[in-house]
Amino acid sequence: MIEIKGLRKKYDKENDIIFKDYIFEEGKSYCILGPSGSGKSTLLNLIAALTRPNKGRIVVNGQDLNLLSPIELDKFRFENIGFIPQELNLFDKFTVEDNLKILEVQGPLSSSIDDVLSWVGLSHKRKSKINKLSGGEKQRVAIARALLKSPKIMLCDEPTASLNTATALEIIKLIIKLHKEHKNTLIVVTHDDRLTQYFQETLEIRELLGSDEID
Repeated sequence: MIEIKGLRKKYDKENDIIFKDYIFEEGKSYCILGPSGSGKSTLLNLIAALTRPNKGRIVVNGQDLNLLSPIELDKFRFENIGFIPQELNLFDKFTVEDNLKILEVQGPLSSSIDDVLSWVGLSHKRKSKINKLSGGEKQRVAIARALLKSPKIMLCDEPTASLNTATALEIIKLIIKLHKEHKNTLIVVTHDDRLTQYFQETLEIRELLGSDEID
């Protein structure tokens, strides 16, 4: 369970984002819908403990993230969070396998490279370089990378933004399929309302904001 309480994040000198209190239930899939710049990515970064709030708390399964040291936060992310950023941050000149092996430097992985590549349908691309893959295949590599840690929470930031309609649909269906198989909590942010039908709950970002004014 993820609880956000009195959450506030300043994103420049004059403006900040205020979130209403909300609970994301364990094992459920959520779609957060809203335009670019509305606070969706900020919320994901806060839940992933990639940035700290200026005020308020995020409590994950009873653990207040504000009380964790930087080292403890790193451990929390590694053990609990699978994050797929909008910019995939893949190494273009490395192979698919090498992009996944990089995570081994952070600690023991819960799943094998063989398994995660099988789950995303990329076993045959193991030795291919990232710059030779299609957009959809790169997205699958990013999903496989996130799954290596068997995360309890999967966070996806605009996972279909750069994909055509057919490929976007394939990726969302894959993410939902893997969510159901691994029983994680899934939160996907998107501006594409055509994808909402695949999630258990859809929230407009304005429903989560404490102010009606968004710059």
